[in-house]
Amino acid sequence: MEYFLIVLSTVLFGGQFIALDAYQAKNGKSYKSILLFCSLFAFTGAFIFLALNGFIIGFSVYTLLMSLLAAGIQMLLQFAGLKALSLGRVEIYSLFNVAGGMSVAYIFGITYFQEAIKWWHIIGLVLILLCLLIPVIFEKKGDKKSSWIFWILCIGVFLANGFFGTINKMHIVSGNGLSIKEYMFYMYSWIFIISTLSFFFLAMFNKKEAKELWNYKPVLFGVLYGLLNGFGMFMQYMFADTIPASILFPLSNAGCIVFSLIIGCIAYRKKPKLQDIAQIVVALIGMSLFFF
Repeated sequence: MEYFLIVLSTVLFGGQFIALDAYQAKNGKSYKSILLFCSLFAFTGAFIFLALNGFIIGFSVYTLLMSLLAAGIQMLLQFAGLKALSLGRVEIYSLFNVAGGMSVAYIFGITYFQEAIKWWHIIGLVLILLCLLIPVIFEKKGDKKSSWIFWILCIGVFLANGFFGTINKMHIVSGNGLSIKEYMFYMYSWIFIISTLSFFFLAMFNKKEAKELWNYKPVLFGVLYGLLNGFGMFMQYMFADTIPASILFPLSNAGCIVFSLIIGCIAYRKKPKLQDIAQIVVALIGMSLFFF
């Protein structure tokens, strides 16, 4: 059941990229647009975990501080990721994003959490990274070269995605704070507070947006992202206290690769290319090694 829920969470995470893409198509990628997006999905996520906990929330200084740290890392991940996507190739961004989510968490798993090293898990990691390299190697780059800012943002994404999962895992296994539902409520609430205050602060000094940000369609896409992200987080971390980090995060990130490709092809009615099929097959083989 634990592994099934992790895989199911990756289906939701794969679908959230469609909601993000639809939001950006309507509202663009300005700073105000990103902040509004963060406010929308964070409010939705906070409400989900508040409801899941029966609208009762406790208080813990440790949970409050750890959730604030996780929220700050998540905000960095959102900004660095969205700006990186506007400056360079999505394949390279995806490589840094998933590689960070797997490798940083895996290293913490075998060092900080003292988890066992298994040779077939190492092979699984290599295969998942290989599937990410397929589009980077074989797709035509074109004439546009990525700027140095893009590479710095990619490094930021690498570290942020890796440490985000690690911070969440550290809080869950510590036994010092509140439940995962309450922790996630605080994390989404912090994101909502930070992004909303920043949005209105920026609106006071920034020129008016060319696009109307409050149109109902992008708002709905932001809420949809929050629904997918919130329930995906719940499924992923519900049994995080019993599943090793060296298994949880590689399995989760590999699943995101597979289902984002499949859902993307279905949503955009796009015929999968040979490299898409190769990515899915290699990622699935790598994922399967973490079930043992």
